[in-house]
Amino acid sequence: MSAIGHATKTPFRIALAIVLTILFSGTKAMFLSAENWAQFRGPDGQGRSETSKLPLPFGPDEAILWKKEIPPGHSSPGIWEDKLFLTTFENEQLTTAALDRHSGELLWKRSLAPTKIERGHRNGTPANSTPVTDGRFVYVYFGSFGLVKYDFGGKELWKLPLPVPITQHGASSSPLLANNRIILQVDQDVDSHLLAVDAETGEVIWKTQRPGFRRGFSTPIAWPPRRPETVITSGTLRVCSYDLENGKLVWEMGGLPNETVASPAFDDEHIYISGWTMGSGVKRMPGFDELLTNDSNSNQAIEKDEATGPARMHFAYIDADKDQRIDREEWESMTAIFNKSENALLALKPGAKATELPTLSWKQTRGLPYVPTPLAYRGRVYLIKNGGMLTCLNTTTGEYVYQEERVGALGDYYASPIAVDDYILVASQRGVVTVIRAGALELDIIHQIDFKDAIMATPAAVDNKLYLRTSKTLYCFGK
Repeated sequence: MSAIGHATKTPFRIALAIVLTILFSGTKAMFLSAENWAQFRGPDGQGRSETSKLPLPFGPDEAILWKKEIPPGHSSPGIWEDKLFLTTFENEQLTTAALDRHSGELLWKRSLAPTKIERGHRNGTPANSTPVTDGRFVYVYFGSFGLVKYDFGGKELWKLPLPVPITQHGASSSPLLANNRIILQVDQDVDSHLLAVDAETGEVIWKTQRPGFRRGFSTPIAWPPRRPETVITSGTLRVCSYDLENGKLVWEMGGLPNETVASPAFDDEHIYISGWTMGSGVKRMPGFDELLTNDSNSNQAIEKDEATGPARMHFAYIDADKDQRIDREEWESMTAIFNKSENALLALKPGAKATELPTLSWKQTRGLPYVPTPLAYRGRVYLIKNGGMLTCLNTTTGEYVYQEERVGALGDYYASPIAVDDYILVASQRGVVTVIRAGALELDIIHQIDFKDAIMATPAAVDNKLYLRTSKTLYCFGK
C-alpha cells in the first residue's frame, strides 16, 4: 500500500475504532447518558445531573406534572428513557413496578413472596434497595428474597433466592451493575461477603468472604467509572477494593468506624469515603471476665437480663449469631472493632492504575453524616447530618468552606443529597426539602418546602424533571 493510500485510510480506521469502542464498551457507557438515572444516586452512583434543570419553585402544590399514591418502600426511582422502576412492599408481597415516567401510568407490576421478612429498623421497609437497569433489563434486590431480573415488559427472566441478611436494621445496599455482573455487598453480623452474579444467567460467578466486617449498609461503586476493573466498598473500619473479574482483594485502607452507611463518592480528584457512628472512638470496653461476675446461671455467656453497661447498650449488635447471649468470642471481637472505630471523611487520591493503593490526601472529622452519602460537585464536597446541618468542603484541600450551617429543617436525614445544575437538594426525614446554591462561599438557601410527609428515598433528576418519593406519594415535578 502506498503512503498516500495508508494516510487516506488511517482517519477512517481511527473513526471506526472510536465507534466500535462506544458500541462495545458495555452497560457502563450507557449509564453516562444524561437522560437516565439508572441506579442508586444516578449516573455512576454519584447523585449528579449537570445537564438537567431543577424546576424551581416546586412543592406538593406547585410544578407538579403528575403524582401517584404508592405503597411503602424506601427505594429510589431507577429511570431509563421513558420508564421508571420502583420497589414497594404491599399485601405482604415484595413488588417491582414499572411506570411511564412522563405520565405516572402503571405499565406493569410483579410480586414475589418473601422467604422470610428480614428484621429491620423501625423506620425501614422490606423494599429499601434501589433497582438497577442497563436499558434492556432491570435487576432488583430484596433482603427478604434475593435477586430477580425482569425485561422491560415485566417478564421474569431469572431469580436467585438468597439468605435473609442477619442484621438489626435489615438490608439497604443496592445492587451494582458492572461488566455484565451484578455486584451485591452483603455486610451483616455473620457471614459478610461480596457477591458477583452473571447478569445474563443469574448464576453466581464468585463470592468473596469479608471476615471482620460487621453490619453495613453501603452500596459499592465500580472503579474506574469508564472502564471498571475493581469494586470499591466501604465497611467496618476500612475501605476495600476487589477485582471485578475474580473477587480477590486488591487493596484496603483503614480509618473508618465500626459501621458504615454512606456509599463511596468521587470526582476528578478523589474518592471520598465517609463513616460516622454514635460512640465511635470510645476506647474502653470492660473485659469479658468482668462481665461474667453477672453470669448468674454460670453458662460462661451473658444473656440480656445479665447485661449491664456497654453489653446491654449494644447487646443486639454484639450478639452476632442472634442466640440471645454474648459469648467470649463475640465480645472480644466487637471490643477490638470498637477500639479501632474512627469517624472520618477520607479523601483518597487514586493511583495511576485501579490496582494501586490510593494515598490519603486529607481527612476531616466534623460535620459527618450518619446515613447520607457525601456529594462531590464542582470542587466541593457537601455533607448533610442529622439536625439539618450542612457542611461544605474544598475538594482539593479539605478546608471548610462553611461548617455545620443550619438549613432550618430539623430532624434526621436519610436521603442523600443530589446536585442538579447550579443547585444542591437535601431532604429531611420529616419531609422538608431544601435547595441551596452550589459553589457559594456561604450557605445560600434558594428554596425550601415542607411536604408534610416522610422522605427517606434519594430523589432522581432527569430531563429537567425531578422525581421525589415520600412515604405515600411519588411526585414528578417539571415546567
